[in-house]
Amino acid sequence: MREYNSEELDVKLMFTVLLTFICILASCGADEQRTTQNTVPVITRAEILPTYPQRGSRINLRIRASDDDGERISYAVNWFCNDRIIGSGLEFYLSDVEKGDRIYAEVTPSDGHQSGTTVRTTTVIVANSPPKIIGVKLEPEAIVSSTGEMRIIAEGVDPDADSLSYFCYWRINDGNRLPDSSTTLRLHDLGLEKGMTLTSELYAHDGDTVSSPYVLEIEITNSPPMLSAEQESIPYSPDSIVYALPIIDPDEDNLLYELIEAPPGLRIDQTFGILHGSVTETEPFEILVRATDTEGAFLNARFTVVPPVIPDKTQ
Repeated sequence: MREYNSEELDVKLMFTVLLTFICILASCGADEQRTTQNTVPVITRAEILPTYPQRGSRINLRIRASDDDGERISYAVNWFCNDRIIGSGLEFYLSDVEKGDRIYAEVTPSDGHQSGTTVRTTTVIVANSPPKIIGVKLEPEAIVSSTGEMRIIAEGVDPDADSLSYFCYWRINDGNRLPDSSTTLRLHDLGLEKGMTLTSELYAHDGDTVSSPYVLEIEITNSPPMLSAEQESIPYSPDSIVYALPIIDPDEDNLLYELIEAPPGLRIDQTFGILHGSVTETEPFEILVRATDTEGAFLNARFTVVPPVIPDKTQ
C-alpha cells in the first residue's frame, strides 16, 4: 500500500471539496433553469352554461385554456350571486336565487406548479321559470248533452311565485279550435251529443311565459231522462184521465215508463208515457212515475193529480 505525505493529502482533500462544490452548483442551476422555463396556464375563454339559467337548474362552465408545457390544467372556481360568493366547483345548483339575480364565476387555472391569472366570466341573469299545471277539477264532474255550462278549475305552481292566469283551447272530436278560450265554456249552442269528446288544452301564464299544456279529454256521457217543463199538477175529469207526461230524454233514447205509486184504476203506456184510466178519489193525490232510458239511467218524477172543481149548485 502506498503511503501519502501530508502535502499530497492536502491536495487530494482540496480536490474533493472543489468537486463537491461544483456538483452542488450544477444541481442548483438545473433547478433554477427548470423553474425559469415553466409557463403558467392561460384561460382564453370562460363562459357559463346555460346562458339563461332558471331557478332550480344546474349551471356549469365551458373553459378554453392552454399550457405551453402541455401540462394538465386544473381550475379553482368561485361562484357569485349579486357580487356575493355562493359556492365553488366547476358546476353549481341554483337553489337560493331569485329571478333577475346576477350570476358570474371567477376561475383560476393551475398546472400543479404555478397558478395563472384569475378570469371572471360574463354575467348571466337568472331567467323567468315557466309555471306548471299540477291538477285540474271539472265542474260539473260529468258532462251530458243537456249540460248548459262547464268550468275547469286549475291548480298551478310557479317557481318564481308569480301570479298565474289560465286560458284554454277547446276542440270537439279533434276538430278545429273553438273561438272561446276561457276556462268556462257555454255548451248550449255546441250541439253536443252522447259519445262525443270535448278536448281541452289548458295553459297557465305568469305574465312572461306559458306552461306546457295540460290536456283533458272529456266524454259526453249518457244523460238521464228529464222533465221538459215544470208541471205542478195534472187535472182530470171525474170519470177519465188521459195525460201525456212531460218527460223527455236529451239523448233521444227510447224510454220505458212505469207507475211506481198510483191509486187503483190508473195505468201508463210504457212506450209513450201517457197516463190514462179513472179513479174514485175526489181529493188531490200524488203519483210517482219512473222513466228509464236504454242505458239504465232513470228519472223519478212525482206529480199531483187534482180533481176538477165542481161548482156549488146551491148558490
